[in-house]
Amino acid sequence: MKDVKHTISISAAVIALAVSMPAVAQEAPPADDNSAGDIIVTAQKRAERLIDVPVAISAISADTLTSQNINRLSEYFDRVPGLQYSNQRVSGLALRGVTTGGATAPTVALLVDDIQFGGTTGTGQPPLPDFDASAVSRVEVLRGPQGTLYGASSLGGLIKYVLKEPDTNAFSGRIELGGTSIAHGGTGYAARGSVNIPVTDWLAIAGSGFKREDAPYLDNANPAALKAKDVNTRDVWGFRGAALIKPADNFRIILSALHQKQDAMNSDLAITAGGVPVCRACTLATSPTRATAVTTFEPVYGDLTINSLDSINNSKFQLYSARGELELGGVTITSISAWSRADNVITSDVTNVFGGLLRAVYGLSTAPTVQIANADQTHKFSQELRFGGDFGTSFSWLAGGFYTVEHAATNQTLIATGSLNATPYVGTGPGTYREYAGFADLTWHATDKLDVQVGGRYAHNKQHNESTLDTSPQTAPVFGSGTTIADSSDSAFTWLISPSYHFSRDIIAYIRVASGYRPGGPNIAAPPSVPQSFGSDTVVNYEFGFKGKVIPGVLTLDASLFQIDWKNIQLQGTDSISSLTFLANGSKARSRGLEFAANLTPWRGMAIDASLTFTDATLTQDLPTLAGATGLSGLAGDRLPFSAKVAGNVNVQQTFDLSDSLEGTLGLTAIYLGDRASTFVTNAANATRPRILMPEYTTVDIRAGLTYDRVWSVNLYTRNLFDKRGVAAADNRNGVNVPTALFIQPRTIGITLARSF
Repeated sequence: MKDVKHTISISAAVIALAVSMPAVAQEAPPADDNSAGDIIVTAQKRAERLIDVPVAISAISADTLTSQNINRLSEYFDRVPGLQYSNQRVSGLALRGVTTGGATAPTVALLVDDIQFGGTTGTGQPPLPDFDASAVSRVEVLRGPQGTLYGASSLGGLIKYVLKEPDTNAFSGRIELGGTSIAHGGTGYAARGSVNIPVTDWLAIAGSGFKREDAPYLDNANPAALKAKDVNTRDVWGFRGAALIKPADNFRIILSALHQKQDAMNSDLAITAGGVPVCRACTLATSPTRATAVTTFEPVYGDLTINSLDSINNSKFQLYSARGELELGGVTITSISAWSRADNVITSDVTNVFGGLLRAVYGLSTAPTVQIANADQTHKFSQELRFGGDFGTSFSWLAGGFYTVEHAATNQTLIATGSLNATPYVGTGPGTYREYAGFADLTWHATDKLDVQVGGRYAHNKQHNESTLDTSPQTAPVFGSGTTIADSSDSAFTWLISPSYHFSRDIIAYIRVASGYRPGGPNIAAPPSVPQSFGSDTVVNYEFGFKGKVIPGVLTLDASLFQIDWKNIQLQGTDSISSLTFLANGSKARSRGLEFAANLTPWRGMAIDASLTFTDATLTQDLPTLAGATGLSGLAGDRLPFSAKVAGNVNVQQTFDLSDSLEGTLGLTAIYLGDRASTFVTNAANATRPRILMPEYTTVDIRAGLTYDRVWSVNLYTRNLFDKRGVAAADNRNGVNVPTALFIQPRTIGITLARSF
């Protein structure tokens, strides 16, 4: 409570300071103003044309999400160059191949406006937020480290959700209903709506909400399951409310509240949590008795069939923010105060991991069935205060400070049934993370064509972690017992240098050299032979980029050539006795590649978007051997997980007039994802199964729609037209147990009906 009172007083003081200043300047245009036909982004914490920003960016508008019938933003991830999506956790995202799996802190920062979602460390990480398009103005994906302006845990880049702002100019809104049917499964529905209400010329409010039940399609062969058919249910709902207050022409305040809740059972997006495997979409064909066989992808129990105890996955998150912007004498002062909370509970069948261990320590004749319940919690406060402006026509600058305090916990309970009815392990792990940072960014407009940007950020953090183990007498020698307390502190400096040259107003080439880092922290569960803390890991990105309207109104190109050097990589290790996990540093890696995107509008109504990505992400040094513990096995030259060497997509959409009031659209999207390596296997003596190589796949989506009088619209679509069984992720418990896989969603047919007003 002391922290909450202290941080609320900081936010109140900042807003009070802004209100007390006189009004002498005009309000800056909103970030999504597109009066000149250009895409406006806030990637560098100020509104700029996308084409002017010397960063590799993909910007996806809410209209694009709507026109392509995207209900969940994760469905768009495979269309973004360089973005890998391996599971439903924040740590399951990677950009430009910078990941060792999903068991460490995130390498991609996730922001809502300028507010980081989830925790900075690996403790208490929530699942990906299932933001609905009704609340989102656009999504910006920044590739390459963004440590200077956005801080820790953006080694590969960041994803920024820009929410819609209330508008004082006009009343507007939209409602939409939709239904889906999945091949080999059931049906689902979605409903969403949004409204903008201008109350006065200085006050506007906006609200949006959605409710969705996804169509299930997995069957369960486990006799203990509650039902056998269509078991992967997901029910999600949420809302967002916002208010825009303009006390003066030069001063604006935006208040926002966001809430979302999910209830799921046997979710096809269940993932590895806390070092314990969760059943995914299908158990693979390789038999448990053939421990050295190469993994294939023919399901053992039948197509789209799992064999698992029922698993629940319930999550909830809230985000409340206050943003104040003041224009004063050519200086923009921005204050962002935010409080968020994320709770996630998931149960998983871990019989293959702990069943044999419990049989041995309890002296049982048969192994019990075992589930683990993971309850992750994160609530945090953050405050940013920044100043920006221009020195004449020669310099643009930005400087500010940042503070956050995060309280997170990962609590685990083992539940044994069958031959043993007991709770052999209960672990609670609360932790606190505090960070203080200062940053500055300066752009020198050397000539009317040449800009040189430099920036730096210094950050210091303090961490306090606790671990309390409540174990039975039989399991205490294995898991331990009692309370352990560990503290750590860490500092880092990140920087960037980026010259850029404007060949014309709409064509730019740039060089960008930038660094990023993830903070280290204490090791609560590490065995005695492993250091009780781990250090930060860092990256340096070298990049040459080109973007521009090569043929104005017809062809726009965006290309970047990059290399990322990664050192002191944070790796997950496992205590070979207790199977508890910890983190350690070691090894180096490198990711290099080419990202290419093009937009072609050859004639009226036709739009063709295409991207092609080549990525070579590999270790450049052998993974270390951890004395007295089980680490990961990897040699120099081995591929990093989940990164395809080649990936690409093409999206084609034709709009045409059928009458004065009726418009039609036809669209097609083809997506190709090359083969990828799974997570590294362990170097344990019984880890005999080879590392999994996930095969390439191609999917095709088609859609058609009608719009009447620019108000009513109906859309029909089919995703995964040819019902492919693409493998999105795979795991074999680090080479020890039966492998499992997550397959992409089968063929899905849907319809939406919408009314705008």
